[in-house]
Amino acid sequence: MDLEHERRLTQVEQRSKSNTHRLEKLEATTEAISRLATSMEVMASKQEQVAETVEKLDGKVTALEEKPIKRADGLVDKIIWAVCAAVIAFVLAQIGL
Repeated sequence: MDLEHERRLTQVEQRSKSNTHRLEKLEATTEAISRLATSMEVMASKQEQVAETVEKLDGKVTALEEKPIKRADGLVDKIIWAVCAAVIAFVLAQIGL
C-alpha cells in the first residue's frame, strides 16, 4: 500500500471513531428524549384524571351551595302560605264564619 492510501485509511478510521462517538452521544440523547416523552404522557394522563375529579367536585360544591337556597325558598313559601291563611282566617272571623 502506498503512502497516500495509508494516509486516507487513517483519516477514514479517525472519522469512523469520531462518528461512533457522536452516535453514542446521540443514542444517549435519544434515550433521554424517549424517557421525557413517556413522562409527559404519564403526566398528561394524570392531569386528565385530576380534571375529571375537579369537575366532579365542582358539581358537588354547586349542589351544596344551592341546597340552602332551596331551603330558604321553601321557608319563604311556607311563611307566605301561613300569612295568607292567617289573613283569610281573620277575614272569616270578622265575617262571622
